[in-house]
Amino acid sequence: MTTKLYAITKNGLPLMAVEPLQIPANASIPGSSRTWYLSIAAILVAAAGAVVAWGITTIIHWIASLVYYGEIITAYTGIENTERDLWIIIIPVAGAILLTALGRYTSPLLRASGLTVAIGAGNPLGIENAAMLFNGGIGAWTGKLFRCTEEECRILFIAGACSTLGSLFGAPVAAVFLALELCLPNRTLKNILPVVAAAATAAAGNYLYRGTAPVLSFSSLPAMNGKAVAAYSVIAILVGLWARLSTVLYKLIGKWFGKLTKYNKWYLLTVALLAGIAGYIFPRILGTGEGYVTDLLQAHVTLAILFALAFIKWIAWLFFSGANKTGSGIIPLLVIGGAIGLLIGAPMQMLFPAVMINAGIVVLVGMGAMLAGTSRLVFTAIVLLLEMTHDINAALPAMLACVLAYGIAIFKSKTAQSDI
Repeated sequence: MTTKLYAITKNGLPLMAVEPLQIPANASIPGSSRTWYLSIAAILVAAAGAVVAWGITTIIHWIASLVYYGEIITAYTGIENTERDLWIIIIPVAGAILLTALGRYTSPLLRASGLTVAIGAGNPLGIENAAMLFNGGIGAWTGKLFRCTEEECRILFIAGACSTLGSLFGAPVAAVFLALELCLPNRTLKNILPVVAAAATAAAGNYLYRGTAPVLSFSSLPAMNGKAVAAYSVIAILVGLWARLSTVLYKLIGKWFGKLTKYNKWYLLTVALLAGIAGYIFPRILGTGEGYVTDLLQAHVTLAILFALAFIKWIAWLFFSGANKTGSGIIPLLVIGGAIGLLIGAPMQMLFPAVMINAGIVVLVGMGAMLAGTSRLVFTAIVLLLEMTHDINAALPAMLACVLAYGIAIFKSKTAQSDI
């Protein structure tokens, strides 16, 4: 079964540093015996990928704590309390040198290594940017080791990359939806089963490592009412418009730097310099920003922090990811979208005090709208939010946010009009 939605989703912002290795619609699909063989291989890939994802997380934290605080700390450490002064401007540039040097190589493993160092040095990307690419590379390498065909190697690449959502976010179902929406235009049980096996394995590893606690948590949600739903819809539409603007600018920046790097690839270091200058003014925008997700959901942030995350981090992320073609990632979109949502929701609550809206849901709406609006992965975004929160009460606002932002993203889209 070939899906028409693929023609739309492929025009969104990619989540990975390289475009997923799509399986052509006319590709030869493995037989039943090979499917079980690939499923076993996918389980091995996902198990190794889960360890790699945790390893990349640890390495990024080590690098960040070492270069900004002078000591190695395993846990996440924000950069806002660093005393490096003007060195803050130089550190992201130094971290991006390896990524730029490896840019001419097509190996996902090498590119992921450069991304790991660049993120640890404070460049505004998420851990999943490196982990998804590395795990996909493990899948492709495993396929070659087991003497698989080209199509089978692609399946293992997709299984490894998508399973990262299970190992990092505890979201195996979202991992499967990611493969279905973005990587598998030709859907059959024979090429989906290895992805399902990999996603389940990665999620099991996440539960063993982190336990069953949700990745995103906030206070108990109040009962929904018509006024609150209307307010959440307005916020979703505004963030969706922001997401569409982000998509346009991301692609423009990619084109600009694509022309510049024809002459000299080291022009890419200018975007790391931009991130360093922005980080010198607002240190909170540097690095993954994962520590601010919970703060946003619980509204433990100041107006200055919201402004820095919604605008300054957005600009730094746009230029760095667009120029380097690192992929949009997930954590940066969640942080930026959540900050924008809260920045809109706070004054809305003051202007209309009779409308009782929940700050956590406002942030969740912003996160969903930004993720779905830029990536166009509407089902992946909805399921990811629900799996990360473990709260079915968040289903309605999450669905509203993602569907509205997706609608804005494809409005008057030539691809959408010709394929739906």
